[in-house]
Amino acid sequence: MINEKKAQLANESFYEAFNKRDIEAMKQVWGSDEGITCVHPGWPPLKGFEPILNSWAGIFENSGDMEIRISDVQVRASEGLAWVSCTEKLFTIAERGVLASQVFATNLFQVEGDTWKMVMHHASPVPASRGTEDTSRN
Repeated sequence: MINEKKAQLANESFYEAFNKRDIEAMKQVWGSDEGITCVHPGWPPLKGFEPILNSWAGIFENSGDMEIRISDVQVRASEGLAWVSCTEKLFTIAERGVLASQVFATNLFQVEGDTWKMVMHHASPVPASRGTEDTSRN
């Protein structure tokens, strides 16, 4: 249970760095191994620390007013590896109002020293269902 809590805190740090658009905080979240991987929705996989951090820097510079709220968080952990799955609800302020979309994410964390570091982020769009509310009309 202790490792699940630590992994959940590491996952929360990732989303906090995203919502603050803080590239220095994002650097602290990610592991240093060259095998780390990031798959943004609709992007090819990125491998290695520099390409991944460059992608986040570009997203932070070009995303405008965007916020992610997570739900349906599931955490599993072993002694040195943890995986967190969740639904990301993305809200973006645009000219015609607030646009909302959903993404399903799987985040993998590995212990480096005594810290949980992200080694994979894989996010895939979730198709809108008929019951999905269009917040741009509110």
